[in-house]
Amino acid sequence: MNITGAIFDFDGTLFSSMHIWRGVRFTFLEHLGITLTDEDKKAFDGLSLIESLKYSQEKFGITENGDDLFTLFFDYIRSRYLADACPKNDIIEFLEKLKAKGVKIGIATATAEYALKSVLEKYGMLGYFSTIRSTYTVGAAKTQPKVYDTVLEELGTDKETTWVFEDALYAAKTAKANGYNLVGIYDATEENTAELEEISDIYIHNYAELEIE
Repeated sequence: MNITGAIFDFDGTLFSSMHIWRGVRFTFLEHLGITLTDEDKKAFDGLSLIESLKYSQEKFGITENGDDLFTLFFDYIRSRYLADACPKNDIIEFLEKLKAKGVKIGIATATAEYALKSVLEKYGMLGYFSTIRSTYTVGAAKTQPKVYDTVLEELGTDKETTWVFEDALYAAKTAKANGYNLVGIYDATEENTAELEEISDIYIHNYAELEIE
């Protein structure tokens, strides 16, 4: 594995945290003291996170404006990370190997940056990353390569020797289609592991499997 730059996804790739996102729109509203009926829950089908927050504001009379509700949501995510998320097996040891080789490391995530930093600090991992960028910051979801390209530019590494680490098939497809080397990471929440393995340059279940040149 010839590598000068590494771009990691967060949920399911760096941390075992995808369970936090299961039904999160509902658990967040329950956290705010809102009781949902089955009919209420059906109304969220097909809505993005932003659309869900806007709908919740209108439907349930949440008084915070849109930006404040967004912040409340990621404050909730941050608290769940601190309580329920843990690093993937052998990831800290792998990050240490990358650092020892002078590899520049960043994060490209679909979660607001500040929500990640507390849990990275909790596990002594924040210092490994020179940049953290989210799809919200760059204004494009991972169906587009903008978040990866932004991190690549900030790392200043050659694309040919920069690897993207992803557990989600849809995001991995974006990275691969746009010329990135791809390490597919197994996570139990990804249903299409066979296809992820097929498109990956390297596919692993554990970071101990990776060797760096």
